[in-house]
Amino acid sequence: MFIPQLKPLESALKEYGSPLFVTDAENIRKKADYLTKSFSRFNTKIFYAIKANFNPHLVRVIKKAGIYGIDTVSPHEVRLALDLGYRPDQIIFTPSNPSNAELKFVGKAGVLPNLGAVSEIERFGKLFPGSEVSIRICPEVGAGEFDKIITGPEMTKFGIMEEEIPVVKNICEKYNLKMVGIHSHIGSGFYTTHEFKVSVFSVCDIAKKFDHIRFIDFGGGFGVNYKIGESSIDISNFAEAIEPIIRDFEATNGREIEVRIEPGKFLVSSSTALLMTVTTIKQKSGATFVGCDAGFSNYIRPAMYGAFQDFINLSNPKGPTQRVSIAGNVCETCDLFNEGIDLPEVREGDVLAMVVAGAYGMSMSSNYNLREMLPEVMVDGGSVRCIRKRQSFEQMMENFDI
Repeated sequence: MFIPQLKPLESALKEYGSPLFVTDAENIRKKADYLTKSFSRFNTKIFYAIKANFNPHLVRVIKKAGIYGIDTVSPHEVRLALDLGYRPDQIIFTPSNPSNAELKFVGKAGVLPNLGAVSEIERFGKLFPGSEVSIRICPEVGAGEFDKIITGPEMTKFGIMEEEIPVVKNICEKYNLKMVGIHSHIGSGFYTTHEFKVSVFSVCDIAKKFDHIRFIDFGGGFGVNYKIGESSIDISNFAEAIEPIIRDFEATNGREIEVRIEPGKFLVSSSTALLMTVTTIKQKSGATFVGCDAGFSNYIRPAMYGAFQDFINLSNPKGPTQRVSIAGNVCETCDLFNEGIDLPEVREGDVLAMVVAGAYGMSMSSNYNLREMLPEVMVDGGSVRCIRKRQSFEQMMENFDI
């Protein structure tokens, strides 16, 4: 976990202002190396789920760290991956309810579509007969931190059911499509191996029904520790837990199979902190509200999911401990980063750091309340450089043609 220090960042705060995202490149490299080594027992290819954080500078660090490819969910993510030097065969496209225009873009780009509905396979087959495809199945098991990000159960919008596989095979035969991969994703933020093992078994069981499977893909979603001082999950446990299932499949298949995983949050979340300045402190009914110059327009997970985020008081790290609720600057009741956390005494003007803010912070930011997108800096050894400028009012207005 990247724990920022105030002194090395004072010049960045002065130059780029508060609030400010700060990313540590070395943390990303360590996570990439850890994932690679943990799954080295298989013929593994790791695809970064770029929706977690699409900053091109950050993705370049991931690429240089040896992560093989990019998992995308939209045509613009595909385009960015191509612009960053990834080959079409290093990109997989796993959309949610894609239009024909999106399928055409991906097919013409030579990127493998990973489709989660019978209709999508039929439409892609009409557009690109004779192509390779992959499918996302519904493993009928899910796990994750919050209900809104559990994707594997039957009653979600994701994935093809097992009973639909005969229809899928008929469509493949009709359009001469070659099924090369089977994929599932159970959710975001799981910490034990049980549900993961069940989904892997489901993937392998369906993969046995096809003759030309080149890879099996288990998605991402590995749990992340958001609390300072708590130990992280052991990723090698997940690889060890599924090895008997993979070896059984390989024995049935008669050859080694390529294993794919698609981590996003696990790769980048702990690399980044969101620095913010305390603007207002107020007492209400015995509670202390610490108001800051950032809000859920900058980092939405606590407001959207009730997610926990840990903080550090960079300006007064050794002050007496107090219980506070950290509130943002968006005009909504739910704009609370924490509804009670112990911090060293907080004063107006102090700089706080929200840790583990590298995934789904910048990428889910908005201009709500006409708040600007924040600047981002990257720390790499002794260097600190800007990797995204603060958005201006003029930039927010330019598409309105006024």
